[in-house]
Amino acid sequence: MIPVIDLAPAHRDERRTAEEISQACRQTGFFVVRGHGIAREVFDDAYSASLRFFQLPLEAKRELPMRTSTARGDNDYSPYGYSALLSENAYAYTGRPGMPSDYVEKFSVGRLILDDDEELPFPKDESGQRLRASLKAYFAACESVAGHIAELLALALDLPRTFFATRTNTSNDSLRSHLYPGVAPEFLNDQGMGQHTDGTLITLLTQDGPGLQLQDRAGRWLDIDVQERDSFIVNIGDLMARWSNDEYVSTPHRVRLADRQRQSIVFFKLANDDTVIECFPKFAADRAPKYEPIRYEDFSLQKMNLLFGREGAR
Repeated sequence: MIPVIDLAPAHRDERRTAEEISQACRQTGFFVVRGHGIAREVFDDAYSASLRFFQLPLEAKRELPMRTSTARGDNDYSPYGYSALLSENAYAYTGRPGMPSDYVEKFSVGRLILDDDEELPFPKDESGQRLRASLKAYFAACESVAGHIAELLALALDLPRTFFATRTNTSNDSLRSHLYPGVAPEFLNDQGMGQHTDGTLITLLTQDGPGLQLQDRAGRWLDIDVQERDSFIVNIGDLMARWSNDEYVSTPHRVRLADRQRQSIVFFKLANDDTVIECFPKFAADRAPKYEPIRYEDFSLQKMNLLFGREGAR
């Protein structure tokens, strides 16, 4: 069972909450957050609008393909639009080519969703307007919750409260709404999403059914069966692992298909392009840093090159 942490002000001592988060990051890299102050309607609207989109004919969805760039072209790998079943491969993201692709549909947005004047790939009808409005509200809510968690992490690490805020305030964060089908006889396997770690600072996930699994340190796969769609399943990613010299765990996880379809929405909190990811001194006092310092932009390009099979991947 992964820890459940209540962020509600009436139920927490800030320092104690920060230490609870820090301990979870050391033990499993996963925890559940409740009491975050986000209205249930924000979750319900995003889920229902996403499902209406996924129920469109495939031809209509393919008219809005995911493009690996923003509308302004200022980041080659910010996702916007639709990805069909088997069009992506989570294994590739971790540098393991030749593995099976994923049985999942996705609709993706980035930070530009916050600007109503940006031209983004949404259906042009009223349902598309509802989808855009609901994902905008969800994205903004996730930014708030991720920022709060990052501030608590800074507190636990004896860093200035704004340490992560000043290194993520222009980060090209993304949000992906997923629809996993129920397992079917014609499928080659039950892989909803292959084993991977996230190249993030913090990931926030909600879901409406089982399927998500994490791998513990003994190599066992454990179910994360949190079905309340307004409870965030939080995991830290590779950025925090690098910063902490792997004291904080970026845990492998995957999704297995169940006997019914499953929705999830995942928010990825990243770092500013010019942020240097390097081991905090407190985690290098007794052992040498495991990773060389790297600018986030270079780190991200390495990851995305692997995912999309671009030249120069390494």
